[in-house]
Amino acid sequence: MIRRDRELLARLSALNTYLGEVVVELLHRQDGGELPADGLRRLGGHLQQLTADVLARADELDAVVIDVPVADRPARLTTRE
Repeated sequence: MIRRDRELLARLSALNTYLGEVVVELLHRQDGGELPADGLRRLGGHLQQLTADVLARADELDAVVIDVPVADRPARLTTRE
């Protein structure tokens, strides 16, 4: 397994480890029954970045290299099947 994949899995593992704690913290920080917007925003940002990184890696693994014989274009393009 390459280092980049190990690091991605380590980030997923850390999320799994701490997500319950984060949810409990958000529950304790409720104001009048409402969750704190800043806490939700921070959590959402972390989840969004991790999700984007996981999907980007999946796209890379699915990529196919195609040679394009056009002088004005790059010699190789990467595209999904």
